[in-house]
Amino acid sequence: MNHRHISAALVAASAVALLATSCGSAGAVPREGAAHTARATSWKPCYLPAGRHFLKLDSARNVKGKAVVRVTPQTCKVNTRNDEDVVYTPNGAARSLGFAPGASVEVLRETTSVKVAPTWLANHKLANSPYFYYHVNGKGQISALSEIYHP
Repeated sequence: MNHRHISAALVAASAVALLATSCGSAGAVPREGAAHTARATSWKPCYLPAGRHFLKLDSARNVKGKAVVRVTPQTCKVNTRNDEDVVYTPNGAARSLGFAPGASVEVLRETTSVKVAPTWLANHKLANSPYFYYHVNGKGQISALSEIYHP
């Protein structure tokens, strides 16, 4: 093998090692559609009480004094070896939803859950993640929305 082939092989090996290092989980941040690591990992669906669903809050705005959110339904799975390793996957088309009168909205301030008015969402940036679980009433309006804590 000549000098050029050896150098090319070293560069390729370094790139593969760098790629493998950077693809690992750097923390307990939810990953959207993340590729799984090479070792065998066991996943299970995230649990929610009946009637509740996961969503990603894409945006929020106030229209004529009422809050309207743009959301994408999600499925969720959690690593059985590390419950902080959570993956959300879109489970349908994005859509807009309004809130029912008296809807309960909970967001996180650090690790504490705080109740806010639905209109609050339009003018504030979420500190944690855009993932929530929610309940919709018979009219297709959100009656309960709670931000999910991810360390």
